[in-house]
Amino acid sequence: MTSVGFFGLPGSGKSTIFTALTRQAVEPQFLGYDLKPHQAVVRIPDPRLDALSALLKARKTVHNTVEFVDIPGFDPAGTESKLKRAVLEHYRRCDALALTVNLFDPAAAGDAGSGMRALLDELTLLDLVTVEGAAQRLEKAARLKADEDSAKRLKLLGRLHAQLEDGQPIRRAPPSDDEQRLLREYGLLSAKPVIAIFNVAEDDVARSDSGIAGMAGAWQAAEDEGLEIVRLSATMQAGLAELSDEEIAEYMAEFGVEELALPKLIRAAFDCLGLLTFFTGTEKECRAWSLRRGANAQQAAGVIHSDMARGFIRAETIAGETLVQYGGLAAARADGKVRLEGKEYIVADGDFLTIRFNV
Repeated sequence: MTSVGFFGLPGSGKSTIFTALTRQAVEPQFLGYDLKPHQAVVRIPDPRLDALSALLKARKTVHNTVEFVDIPGFDPAGTESKLKRAVLEHYRRCDALALTVNLFDPAAAGDAGSGMRALLDELTLLDLVTVEGAAQRLEKAARLKADEDSAKRLKLLGRLHAQLEDGQPIRRAPPSDDEQRLLREYGLLSAKPVIAIFNVAEDDVARSDSGIAGMAGAWQAAEDEGLEIVRLSATMQAGLAELSDEEIAEYMAEFGVEELALPKLIRAAFDCLGLLTFFTGTEKECRAWSLRRGANAQQAAGVIHSDMARGFIRAETIAGETLVQYGGLAAARADGKVRLEGKEYIVADGDFLTIRFNV
């Protein structure tokens, strides 16, 4: 399951956003060394899955899920080092980080860009310390017993050290999949994808960026770092969280809101993590699955069940939206829209797959 950790300076509004998006009430986080961040698993809304499930008259619909983690904020310049380490350990466990930026308070918004850079620079600096320590330990071990794996890791750590020493986070030039396996034990923070959440005042939701204090500096900092950006109002989202689904629909129609914050944030997380969604379905169950972009049909089969990957024969493939347009697989097959693909077929976002296998 994909996990996204909210972080930011104290008072950035991340706990309000967490509560609004997850509809989970939280108690204030008292900053002790034994931190217990708030966590919630949220169903990912997907109209494509809903349409497919209705078409197939599926008795069960299973959405993808994402875990949100609300981690206490810290100030790189002011937080005591032992507490900072406790906070950072929770950052390491997340797949992506959501940097919450205070643009709702004019008194704090003016420094939003520099605050973002300070937090991100702190992650880069901490990785430099981690990489230096890891390289020293490997060099010491290699003097006693050298092996090919250690030599590869040392070379990789040397490259990353030069990058980090130059002030460049690892996500700027990410390691390959094979290299990431060598680095997994280190939990490098600047390698994690980061989403910037611009938390604006409720009155500023409909205002242009140029009319919001601090927005220019924050936007420039996010662009310089290559971050995905989601703009929202924590106050507005908190209000919406108290409404029923029907009331939310009425609100969106009345005020011309095309999309709520949760789908935007999830899409940003999927994009920065390089994930896509594919679907499977029968009358029994219609389901959404997540998969790394660039993965093939056999790898998609393995996400469903290891036996499917092991005994993979072919995958019947059609875009989910096309299947809905045709009203079912029979009509789509008759018009040649359902393809038989081999194991090397690269799965596209929104594909509906029927795996043929034999074990």
